[in-house]
Amino acid sequence: MIREAFLFLLKFNLLLIPFYAIIHFDVDFYPFQTFFAKSIVFVLNGLGLRAHNIDFFVYAGNNNFPIDISRDCIGWKSVYSLFAMVIASPGKFKDKGRFLLIWLPIMLLINIFRVFSTIFVGFLFGFHLMEFVHTVIWQSLVVLIIIGVWCLYIRKSYFKVKR
Repeated sequence: MIREAFLFLLKFNLLLIPFYAIIHFDVDFYPFQTFFAKSIVFVLNGLGLRAHNIDFFVYAGNNNFPIDISRDCIGWKSVYSLFAMVIASPGKFKDKGRFLLIWLPIMLLINIFRVFSTIFVGFLFGFHLMEFVHTVIWQSLVVLIIIGVWCLYIRKSYFKVKR
């Protein structure tokens, strides 16, 4: 058990090298951020809410409240974290690939909902609440979701091995 935990931590930390390199070298995702901002604005406008974007900034409401769709808003950290956790875990690579093919897109959809719902809360209750919703509620929920999905993989692969 200790050996497996050590191997998991070793693989997981090695897989995190690109994660930290992206952060350290400040790799930009501007095209993705801009596309994401345009998509959010499209949905908001479709719901009759006033918003427009300039590059990766969304300006919302009558006062054009500025919302920076940062590199982290596109969900790359959650997707990469789940990827690294599953790949570092015991199990067949084929099973890991199947699991990730299903769950990585779901994580992206959850992220889109996260950003949209945060902005929507701003429209409904005031943009001053967005920071709380984003930082306290959604960051905690995303961590729990990632751990929950990873536990789902562990449980699924554990029972597959037991059979």
